[in-house]
Amino acid sequence: MALNLTLRKVYLYLFAIVGLIVVIIGAVSMIDLGLKTYVFTKADYPCFRTIPEMYPDKTGTVQTLTPEQQQQQTDLQNKQCEEQRASDKQRQASIALAQLIVGLPLYLYHWLLIKKENQV
Repeated sequence: MALNLTLRKVYLYLFAIVGLIVVIIGAVSMIDLGLKTYVFTKADYPCFRTIPEMYPDKTGTVQTLTPEQQQQQTDLQNKQCEEQRASDKQRQASIALAQLIVGLPLYLYHWLLIKKENQV
């Protein structure tokens, strides 16, 4: 049995495989994001907070934070951590969605051409 490989067939199979791989990576990313959001809610990386008790002012003397100032700093850092987590999830979702939007048509177009050529 002779192997009938033409440049066109190699191109079609190669781009079908590339499209399929991009779809798989995008799907895995979306599943990962869904699991981290709804099932494993503590799987995100931790946000490290450091609240200094003392800081130098403009004159160079060391000032101590009051408990109210420390609480304000803690609240500010908690808010920043939550915003960062939301931003990271949106970034991951947009990348995964883009991979699916690009990979699926790429795969389907080339795979349907392969099937059409094999039927003729």
